[in-house]
Amino acid sequence: FPGSTDRYLSSWGVQQAIEQYNPTVVKIRDRKLEVMRAHMDSKEKVRIQYASKFARTANYWKYYIGQTKGLKRMNVYDQKKALEDQFTAWVNVSDERVEKYGEALDILADAYYDNEKINEVRIFLNEAVFQGAEVFYFIYRIQDAIKNLPEDPKAKRLAINELKDIAREHFKDYNKNLDQDLFAELMELYNDNVPYSKQPDAFEKVRKHNYTKGDWHKFAAYVYKTSPFVSQSKFFAFLERPSVYKLEKDYAVRMFNSIMNHYMDKISEKRREVRKNLAKGERLYIAGLREMLPNKKFYPNANSTMRLTYGQVGDYTPGDAMHYDFITTFDGLMEKMDNSDDEFMVPERLQELYKAKDYGRYADEDGNLIINFISGNDITGGNSGSPVLNAYGELIGTAFDGNWEAMSGDIAFENDIQRTISVDARYIMFIIDKFAGATHLIDEMTIAPNRPRPLSAEEQAAMDAEDAMNDPLTIVNKLSTINYLGQEIPVIEMHSFGSAFDLAVAQFGSDSNTLFYWRGTVYTTEKR
Repeated sequence: FPGSTDRYLSSWGVQQAIEQYNPTVVKIRDRKLEVMRAHMDSKEKVRIQYASKFARTANYWKYYIGQTKGLKRMNVYDQKKALEDQFTAWVNVSDERVEKYGEALDILADAYYDNEKINEVRIFLNEAVFQGAEVFYFIYRIQDAIKNLPEDPKAKRLAINELKDIAREHFKDYNKNLDQDLFAELMELYNDNVPYSKQPDAFEKVRKHNYTKGDWHKFAAYVYKTSPFVSQSKFFAFLERPSVYKLEKDYAVRMFNSIMNHYMDKISEKRREVRKNLAKGERLYIAGLREMLPNKKFYPNANSTMRLTYGQVGDYTPGDAMHYDFITTFDGLMEKMDNSDDEFMVPERLQELYKAKDYGRYADEDGNLIINFISGNDITGGNSGSPVLNAYGELIGTAFDGNWEAMSGDIAFENDIQRTISVDARYIMFIIDKFAGATHLIDEMTIAPNRPRPLSAEEQAAMDAEDAMNDPLTIVNKLSTINYLGQEIPVIEMHSFGSAFDLAVAQFGSDSNTLFYWRGTVYTTEKR
């Protein structure tokens, strides 16, 4: 199932994404990546522990950078604003429309104004707390269970064992020093970027404390020295004699609860009101648009529901002097091999298969092994692994990503340059069969027959013209013409000059005075 799109986002929503939401997320993740990278570069064990965490953080860091660039490049704000201006003019034509839809855009404008005032607090809660230092999320998971430990000894022992299981999973890929630096850097970022009037009480206490005096690294050092929630051994020792008093006095717990209580007391209700008004404004606006543009098809966002998307495999040109083909091959994979970089490592077995060109039945007609292909399908987050079917209903690949230019696609889809990236089914089967040796899985599959490659539009036109040349019913007036020196001459659209010349001779005869036009040049039909 896909995640979510927001294709009918208003101009205020686009502006807020570009100017506030996206850059704030990027700023926080930028700092988080810097901290992780520094520790990962210093120790191999830490690099292995945090490789997937780093990748997850970088994924949406890059996504929001790309989305902002795409929205600006496509002038999405201006497009949305123009449609809203058109809508306003349409509404004001009649009192009935004003009564029905007149408040729609005002509701949206007011809701986004209110949202802007609380947005940073919400972003920092999500990005710097729940996805920041892992001590916060660990506290979130375990503190209620500690406060509600059963009195019965047997039940209490079972509850403590469950807490230990949570801790083992939590601390499996965890580094205390890295987490301490994350705590310091992200709390400092929170302190420096959210106005003091919108901050939890704990931040002012850290700024004014005689020991820390606003030094977040000093505060973090104290927290990670004294808290039982920053290492597995300390937590297990705490569970020997669990104490709600010690829990509530812990500085990491107090910081987390201060942030959460502030959000629930000061922000949560305002956020609910914003969401309610946004929903009302959007319902009115979309209903009005459908009435204003009765012939336009308005497809739903269909968030988190099963949906189908269709497209064509094809290349694209994202900018001047830039062009990307529609496939990548094993040759390209080997060109990028760098076994010092996790993202570009090629296992030895795969290298051996490449050197031997042992592709089996998975090579294409030219002997190449296709790895990925791109298409104009419209996908979003959550579509990784979605099957890609051809016109015959056969599985030809699985979608796993979008191109850089597609990062703005959740808000605005542009068919010319936004592409879905899919892994070719032949490469999947090659890995299962040749690389992994799991032939029993291949034996269970029904393999589709080889089919001829569909002709391109140019090739199809050439074939049609060739057929027409041999058709006695084909006459000159079926060809388009251009004016050349006052004379209408036929345009021959053929793949090659030879084919174009043969068709012209067949139609008009061989003559030095008979002209035809092919690819920007005028020729005679005279045979020499």
